[in-house]
Amino acid sequence: MFLNNTMGSHILRTSIKTKSHTKGALQETSLFPAASPNDAISVEIGERHLQMREGFIALNSPIPLRTMSSGVVGAGTGWHSSFVNRHVDKSYDCSDHREEMIHYLKEKGFKPEETVGMMTAVMLEDVCFKHYQEEGFSVFIVVTAGTGNAVDASKSSEYYSYDMSPGTINIWLFVNGVLTEEAFIQSMMTATEAKTKALHDLEIRDKLSGTVATGTSTDSIMVASSQQGQKLEYAGTITPLGRTIGKGVHECTVEAIRNSKKRVTK
Repeated sequence: MFLNNTMGSHILRTSIKTKSHTKGALQETSLFPAASPNDAISVEIGERHLQMREGFIALNSPIPLRTMSSGVVGAGTGWHSSFVNRHVDKSYDCSDHREEMIHYLKEKGFKPEETVGMMTAVMLEDVCFKHYQEEGFSVFIVVTAGTGNAVDASKSSEYYSYDMSPGTINIWLFVNGVLTEEAFIQSMMTATEAKTKALHDLEIRDKLSGTVATGTSTDSIMVASSQQGQKLEYAGTITPLGRTIGKGVHECTVEAIRNSKKRVTK
């Protein structure tokens, strides 16, 4: 069975698969892309697609990428071809941030329905990006990072109340390969573990608890896949993809934090 599923301006052929529950009384239904919309074009996402603009970093893909993200715009799963990390002042009013971000994207010529958008108070010049080529696949990683609101997640309930503010550690993972559902989720898990290890190695501390921070209070992450080439079933820490993500996110996060700290101490 096939459905026409419209996301942005892209028409995707989608198949519905059902399987019986182990107890026999229920059926599980899941929705899978029957084929990537990129079958006719072969592209490797990398540095040549990245652009530094006044006030934002953008990556424009010539093909729609399958995504999973926690972005201000484009959150959840979908297919997107534009990716924007926007600088905002620390005093930015987050009360209506999503609508304001949509308006901003339109002003800059982006289609919000085809864009994953994030915000950060970090200076974008301190970005770190690296391309990692492996056998049969590659990963392009982009990180902006600052630690002004570093938090130990295990202590946050004791010291913090909820407060909206612009994202501080923003991570983009572009995988040139075919990711399964498991691989998307595990990519985020592995990247988060690597980010936390970077903060541990740099001895970044939660200012209120005094303990080593696990991240910041407003981090954001995005995984995008070309859905071309080698199939990557899993992205746990010892898999080929997981090892690359772990190494790359750690390296890029450390370098981005150091870049930011150099600016602060000048």
